Amino acid sequence: MNNFFKFLFLSLYIVFIGEIGIRTISHFTNIYEIEMLNYAKKLKRSSENPNLSHEHIPNSQSQLMGVNIVLNSLGHRNNELQNEKANGEYRIHIIGSSITLGWGIETEKTFTSVLEKKLNTNEKIKKEKKSYVVVNGGIGNTNTTHHVELFKAQYNLINPDTVILQYFINDAEIIKKKKNNYILKYSYFIAFIYQHIKSYSFHGTLYEYYSDLYNENNLGWISAKNSILKLKDLCNENDISLIILFVPDFHDLSEKNPLTNLYLKITKQFNKMGIPIINSYKSLSNEFKFNSLESWVSKDDAHPNSRAHSIIANDTYNFLIHSNLHF
Repeated sequence: MNNFFKFLFLSLYIVFIGEIGIRTISHFTNIYEIEMLNYAKKLKRSSENPNLSHEHIPNSQSQLMGVNIVLNSLGHRNNELQNEKANGEYRIHIIGSSITLGWGIETEKTFTSVLEKKLNTNEKIKKEKKSYVVVNGGIGNTNTTHHVELFKAQYNLINPDTVILQYFINDAEIIKKKKNNYILKYSYFIAFIYQHIKSYSFHGTLYEYYSDLYNENNLGWISAKNSILKLKDLCNENDISLIILFVPDFHDLSEKNPLTNLYLKITKQFNKMGIPIINSYKSLSNEFKFNSLESWVSKDDAHPNSRAHSIIANDTYNFLIHSNLHF
């Protein structure tokens, strides 16, 4: 019995010291796992929509990864929308994950904000007295099925002319609705240890993981494809143009990237669906093929940085300007 109490006391002591240590370090530097924990605590909540695992808290804000994230009444990272469109106003609703949200990037440097600015400073558009509003509907830790379901719940409030689905290679993962774990939610130290145990328990390569994910019998991939077809039908019914923006994994942007065959498989599937695609891989690879880490938001976080966002914005802008989608 004495040994049990000694073990319990030692365990609590380690957690206590670890908690103080992690909180102290995170006060002076960004720790990815802790920033993600704060994101979940301060900007997200469980959704009452049975088709959604979680959603953003309306009108919330928080300092994460050194930048301020401010959300409007719809949980979007942009200004409030007017109920009625102004004369000549064209709305582009971009739905996607933390890449669209702009994790670790100032609002004005996200590809959605850069795209909006580029469109509204185009001389031809200015002469025609048009204006463009780009809605940033990105939300972290989500998949394509989540993006489509959230869009279905909000599109009537936004009244978009075009929807762009930002697609990342892990968007075919299945995300289950989880119950709140209060220890993980409020203990920095335990959350930090938990995330590292999860990462170290992963065996194999990213290529092997993603290859399994895109097996034709994988339920996540089947669900993603079905959701995109539903989104296409919804857009057709409401005279909304649909485009897919494909964004690659930023761990490897070299010319010898083993994931390129998977990228081709995914984009071919979208082509079969008859949906226009903006593929940002080539431009990103041209810029970062010698050092993929230069595209990262930090040395331990492979989300795209402002340079990468600028490239994605430029690819999207060029596609839109040269398309026939009301431009």
